[in-house]
Amino acid sequence: MKIVLVHGGWQGGWAWDDVAAALEEKGHETFHPTMLGHEKDDNRAGVTLSKMADDLIARIKDQDWTEFAIVGHSGGGPLAQLVADAMPDAVKNITFVDAWVLHDGECINDVLPAELVGGLTAMASASPDNTVPMTRELLGNAFMQDADAESLDRLAQRLISSPMGWLDQPIRLNSFWAKKHPSAYVFLKEDISMPSEVYRNMASRLENPKTAESPGSHQAMMTRPRELADAIDSVL
Repeated sequence: MKIVLVHGGWQGGWAWDDVAAALEEKGHETFHPTMLGHEKDDNRAGVTLSKMADDLIARIKDQDWTEFAIVGHSGGGPLAQLVADAMPDAVKNITFVDAWVLHDGECINDVLPAELVGGLTAMASASPDNTVPMTRELLGNAFMQDADAESLDRLAQRLISSPMGWLDQPIRLNSFWAKKHPSAYVFLKEDISMPSEVYRNMASRLENPKTAESPGSHQAMMTRPRELADAIDSVL
């Protein structure tokens, strides 16, 4: 199966490299691009959820794929939804990996705790380009606590400040919920970035999704990639 892998905030398509390799060993074909605004030299000012989605949709169309599955991790969930909304006949499965599942008119900030939204907004306001940074300390404490120091150091050098427009722009879905794509949700068993019930609530928004669990933190695609690839493969 052809699979589009959509990364979450602060990173790039490279975060999926090891998962993609494991999926390709299983016979799948993968495409895991870096989202708009997430290359080191990108201008991030004014980048929004819809602009990221438009860019992603154009790049998928350049692949000439007529059918594919799409997997969204974390903030990549709404981007996957927008792809499915724009390409309803091409998307044969949508899988969320501890990701946000939004209703029409919601933004990611709407499903985050108010205290966290306040902190993210303050950081973006203090930046020159309305972006939210990620520190090595926060990465290690909340998102990738199962990584060793060397891995954390290596990843910290690649982190990108994410545009606030990814978080605060409401999603616009014309057909996603009516289409009722075959869907799935993969829960990361050691993810402490949010209480587990937050992700369970996201999954409950889907109609009869397949579910799977996979070991690892929120960044399991880098700490437990083979297990995550197995989980994704199991729900396709």
